Amino acid sequence: MSVLLVVTVAHVSGAGPILFGSAAAKDGGHPQLTEQEKLRPCSECHQIETPEIYDEWYNSRHGLGMVKCYQCHGTYENMLTVPEKSTCGFCHNGALEKCPADKPCWQCHAVHTFKVKK
Repeated sequence: MSVLLVVTVAHVSGAGPILFGSAAAKDGGHPQLTEQEKLRPCSECHQIETPEIYDEWYNSRHGLGMVKCYQCHGTYENMLTVPEKSTCGFCHNGALEKCPADKPCWQCHAVHTFKVKK
């Protein structure tokens, strides 16, 4: 449940990227994982641990398009709770060029669903 809190706080506050890792786990980031656990897809745990975030992603265009967690959030070695805005440009370069330079994508679009906020 602490992962949900970190993700929610980071998105609401508009905070910069938050790295997971040994130091972050002590501060409420992603819990430490064994090497075996790192081989499992993120969704296996997140369906249980953060079902609202999983459902939000699963029912989004990213979920339907099979965009995997690591494609935005990185791997366990360089994982970010909040991806860098430049990461969006790998798939959405045209849209990113039209976005305000001083705002991350999720200030205008709902996280994971990426519908325009009203």
